[in-house]
Amino acid sequence: MKYFAYSQKEFVYKYVVMLSDTDQFQHMSFANYLRLMFLATDALLLNCCNQKFLSQYRLVLDKSRMQFKRQTVAGDQILIKVNASSITNSQYTLLFTFVFEGTGELVALGRQVYQALDIKNPGAKHIPRDIENLLIPIKVEEDYLLYKY
Repeated sequence: MKYFAYSQKEFVYKYVVMLSDTDQFQHMSFANYLRLMFLATDALLLNCCNQKFLSQYRLVLDKSRMQFKRQTVAGDQILIKVNASSITNSQYTLLFTFVFEGTGELVALGRQVYQALDIKNPGAKHIPRDIENLLIPIKVEEDYLLYKY
């Protein structure tokens, strides 16, 4: 059960925790949280990362980190809200807020910093217009956020 939506300046990815996602303690494992961050990123960038785009650019993960606040178990419905920040000519940051769908309680926070590399001009680093057009509607100022990513 997955869906994508833009709402209130964020991109939302929904995921239902499966039994196969959990470890021996029946909680969702660290590896699966990381997987969800990348799945949400892929869902966000899906429309612009076509063959033409990929023949010219590579997106490189520069930094990544996560903080865990609560455990999740099989059957939990998790919303992964994605925002963008620190958009410059050469890089951008994605902020991930994992919350329980029903209650809105915080589950985890994630942060990834990406660079866009131009394959045809290896020295040039700039964010392609297609990516920038996806990021601007979900851009937030980190200084004004409730959580520190």
